Amino acid sequence: SYCFPYRLEDILALEKATELRPMDAKAWYYLGILWYDKKQYGDAISCLEQSAALDDTFPTVFRNLSIAYYNKEHAPEKARTALEKAYHLDESDARVLMELDQLYKKINVSVEERLALLEAHMEQVKFRDDLYLEYVTLQNLSGHHETALQLIADRKFHPWEGGEGKVPAQYLLALTELAKKELEKGAYENALTYLQQAAGSYPHNLGEGKLAGAQENNIYYYMGCAYEGLGEREQAKA
Repeated sequence: SYCFPYRLEDILALEKATELRPMDAKAWYYLGILWYDKKQYGDAISCLEQSAALDDTFPTVFRNLSIAYYNKEHAPEKARTALEKAYHLDESDARVLMELDQLYKKINVSVEERLALLEAHMEQVKFRDDLYLEYVTLQNLSGHHETALQLIADRKFHPWEGGEGKVPAQYLLALTELAKKELEKGAYENALTYLQQAAGSYPHNLGEGKLAGAQENNIYYYMGCAYEGLGEREQAKA
């Protein structure tokens, strides 16, 4: 645990370790991640594959191989096989589940398959904001906007780097799509309720506030349609 070689002289030590103990899977693993850090990707993959061949019960070596296969060999199916193996070996690892879902998204695995995977591991989904939000997104993509909105309401999100605007985007999408359904039914008051909520301040649990100058043209367009449906033409014009 907590072993992460990074110095150039560590390469010599680890190469000697693999020479003296060629059946030591961890020696090959540490040398592999060090080569990867030094951008020697071919050597890194060879070492990691040797480690995996010696010990196929260590999930992290398969996770790292998956990243190397996808990013450096441009081999998505090899990446998928390796990452699925990594998660199968330790299904308590929420980070690897998140990475597996992200890989599925990149290689166009269906929304239904991705939802099924996450629903089978909800304890891990709830452990991470980014993974939980991906689950919300899949609900919106599936047309389950009420579920998406309830999932958002049930969680206190925390800001994270790279996640700016993502929670509000799903919140607004769910409200707008629900409003459109009400407009189609002629339930204009119900539509206005959703749209006014979307146009208002964000709830605190979203973890971020509304930016000045937020682009909400579509919300106000549908709001105008709702007022027009109610016969309030001046409000619709506004």
